Amino acid sequence: MAHGRGSLGKFSLPTPARRVVRTATTSITRLTADKRALPDFLIVGAQRAGTTSLFYYLLAHENVFGPIRNKGVHWYDSGFHHPPSWYRSHFPLQQNLDDVQSRTGLPTAVGEGSPYYLYHPQIAARIAGCLPTTKVIALLRDPVDRAISHHQHELARGFEKLPLGAAIDAEESRLEGEHEKMAADPTYVSFADMHFSYAARGHYAEQIERYHHHLGRDQVLVLDQRQLLAEPEKTVRRAFDFLGIPPVEDGEYPTYNKREYDKGDAEVRDKLAKKFVGSNQRLADLTDGEIIF
Repeated sequence: MAHGRGSLGKFSLPTPARRVVRTATTSITRLTADKRALPDFLIVGAQRAGTTSLFYYLLAHENVFGPIRNKGVHWYDSGFHHPPSWYRSHFPLQQNLDDVQSRTGLPTAVGEGSPYYLYHPQIAARIAGCLPTTKVIALLRDPVDRAISHHQHELARGFEKLPLGAAIDAEESRLEGEHEKMAADPTYVSFADMHFSYAARGHYAEQIERYHHHLGRDQVLVLDQRQLLAEPEKTVRRAFDFLGIPPVEDGEYPTYNKREYDKGDAEVRDKLAKKFVGSNQRLADLTDGEIIF
């Protein structure tokens, strides 16, 4: 499986060196930003739902391209203070895409992704304003399992100190007023909203509805992480069909960023599950009963 087009591949540089490489590369590519493609698709989330795996499955196709360096550019969430040319500088040259399309006789697609794009309340409108014809893929995970996995992810990264039950209890107060600040200032980045939104991110229905409102249902594909794990080839084929590109034959489907996690005690799981009853029902309606949590 070829991954080099969308990342630094297998090379692992120390953090300061990575910053130097990224800064230098961005400065160079900014000079040719107007000759670079913009994304045809975005994988918008959810966090801890397999978005990295799906992204790399798509990149295995020679006609699908990612950003020059990483899976996500994060312009729409934490980098919106940069000009559009900065965003465009992260993508391949249009001439390179034209050459591939001419050689293969198949269309090309350029994508990026961030699991914060689905949840952030301003991003659907931003994407619609900048890329009104782009296609959006949302990959969803059971919201209870997602919240618990998210919490353990934050613990491992050192951003969270509270145990799961206390973190869930503290979430509302931690996030109070943050969305209002984000709405008032497009450049405001909320640490609490990015790292402590364990239950809030699991209210998928309102998030999908935002994308339907701003882009239209035809431009939004909603997939179930359980199906990706159980039937990866079939699920990835749906994504390729959505993008209008023939799927990869005999693809490989390893799991990326996999983390074993404690599923939490029954009391906390029950508390979380009660938070999602209404949203889960709306999601089932939105997906015509295809995704039921």
